[in-house]
Parts: sequence; structure tokens; C-alpha cells
Amino acid sequence: MKIFSLIFVLIFSLAVLPTYAKLADDFNDLVGYTITASKTINRWYDDEKGNDTFEGCDHGRVIVFDDNTSLTCAEYGYQYVYRPTAIILTRKITSKGKSFYDVKMVVGDEIYDMRK
Repeated sequence: MKIFSLIFVLIFSLAVLPTYAKLADDFNDLVGYTITASKTINRWYDDEKGNDTFEGCDHGRVIVFDDNTSLTCAEYGYQYVYRPTAIILTRKITSKGKSFYDVKMVVGDEIYDMRK
């Protein structure tokens, strides 16, 4: 019985550890960002269509939240979820005397580059 338990723990560890390693790598990329909001995604639209489900990002796609604020996707990533919670992260960047904010949106286990 001990051998079975040991094998189970080993297999479980091998299956779970890569997930934690990816999560740590993803979080490492977010050092210096501040959580600025938690919002529910209400709908999205782009030049061709729109929908009331979240289907990930495409360059230029506008993501609209329940409070009628929005962010625009700056990259592509597919994900299908109905009215998910989005965590908005920002980091102030100053260059040549001008400041702007880099914006990330986290939905589930995906991180998207966004712009205001």
C-alpha cells in the first residue's frame, strides 16, 4: 500500500509542478505592477462583430466592463468565458519626462496586454 501511495504522490507532483512553475514565471513578469481594479467583463466588440461573452483578445478588440469603462486589447489570446472577473494591473512608466501606464488584464489563468 505504501508503494501505491508513493507512486500516486509522485505522479500527482509531476502533473501539478509545471502548472506552478508557469504561474511563478507569469507572476515574475508582473513585478512592479499594482492591482488597480477588479471588474466583470460585460461584452466585447471590434470592427467586425461583438458578443456578450468573453472570447479572449484580438488586436484592437474593445473589452467593456459592467461599469461601462473599457480597455482595448494589444495582443491575441483565445479564451471563452461568460461574464468573467478581470483583474486590472497597471505600472507607471516614465520616459523622456513623460509618464504613461502599462496595463495588463488577468482573466482566469491568462494575462493580456491592454491599452486604455
